[in-house]
Amino acid sequence: MRWKVPLGFLRVAAIAAFLVFPCRASEPPFRSPYPAEPERYDSEYYLDILTMRFDREWRDFWYTRDNAFAMRFGSLNVEQWNLEESLKFSTSLGARWRLRYWMEMRHSLDERAAERNELELEYRLGGALYLSLLIEPAFWKRENDAGICIQRRRSIDRYARFIFRVRDFANNFAYEHGENIEDEMNLYGAQPVEFVLEGREAIGEAFHFGFCASVTNTWSKDYRFLTGSEPDYRESAYARDGSIWFEYEALPSLRVNLDARATEYYDETSGRYERVTKHRVREFIPHVWWYMKAGGDHSANNTASDALDRRAGVGVCAGVEIRRERAAYRTSGFETVGESDAVRKDELLPFLLFQRVFKTMHMVELGYLGDRYDFDAIGPGARSSERWENRVKLSYEMRFKERGRFRVTETIDLDREDWGQFSIHDHFFLMLMLGF
Repeated sequence: MRWKVPLGFLRVAAIAAFLVFPCRASEPPFRSPYPAEPERYDSEYYLDILTMRFDREWRDFWYTRDNAFAMRFGSLNVEQWNLEESLKFSTSLGARWRLRYWMEMRHSLDERAAERNELELEYRLGGALYLSLLIEPAFWKRENDAGICIQRRRSIDRYARFIFRVRDFANNFAYEHGENIEDEMNLYGAQPVEFVLEGREAIGEAFHFGFCASVTNTWSKDYRFLTGSEPDYRESAYARDGSIWFEYEALPSLRVNLDARATEYYDETSGRYERVTKHRVREFIPHVWWYMKAGGDHSANNTASDALDRRAGVGVCAGVEIRRERAAYRTSGFETVGESDAVRKDELLPFLLFQRVFKTMHMVELGYLGDRYDFDAIGPGARSSERWENRVKLSYEMRFKERGRFRVTETIDLDREDWGQFSIHDHFFLMLMLGF
């Protein structure tokens, strides 16, 4: 007997999740809002992020739909959850017009925590060429973002698009003419703008890839306190972020994958208090999937989305995540004068996963994940740490054909030093993706 999930239920679930977890317009993503050491709050932080990572089938499910909702929910420590949500939907407004909505919310401990609440009004210029107006509304008008997008789209998951955004475009006007401005006058000297190039394409039937690159100008903002309660200062910053993934079907049952990301944040504050922060991250995740021929069609003519309805069988994934992180800080005018600090962090996170699919609807996964962690800090806060973290991953997934999938994961800690003893229960995770 197969379970059927009513379409109305999926729509209600997506809308309810959107209402329960509201979001506001995104702040300029030009500086790291969290410290460079999330391990202070969660010693296995990047193991947790790797445990919640969407595999290739979940990624394809998201890309091959105009309307979808995704959520990742996982324990970080006794007090905090990692919460990530994404929602996208669109509706036709005529022969050439379409309205799209994008929501992204990520509450976590690293530099990628962000929010997005964006409306897109899309117009088809002709053929596969489209032009869009982008608006991110917010309660304070000075926090509104606006942009334009031009894209070439041949299908839902075959596109390339260029986006130009102006962040906080009404900030100066609102401060100069607003009636609720009492204590501060915070004006941009250089308006923050962002350029984004992203896409997903395929070469033949065997090679699929996606990319996203975003850069900002070096913007600056003057913070002036009209009452003299605090000293005035200027902040300037920029950000660079690029990621790419590809999948190559080397053999009918063997898929070679690589995910890579490089990012850099720079933030400088000048005035009575001076602070300079530079944060760089590099990530590489080479991995392979091998599908044993226990059923199903694994021919070379299959597209990436064919994996969504793979027949009962066994899949094995082996890979490693390579992380290289560097951060430098310099401050003066605070409790200490001329304080500087630098952080170096290198991690190797190997993983080996076994998946067994039963009648296309149920999947169980057993896996091992490790983290070779090497950390050094120099300066007044000099310290170092070197250790191995190890865990076993147990997952159960329910698949509702083209409607969605739901996964529950429990991990077992293999390291006595974390709890003073071996722990059957380490961290709990829940993942959900719906198409509607």
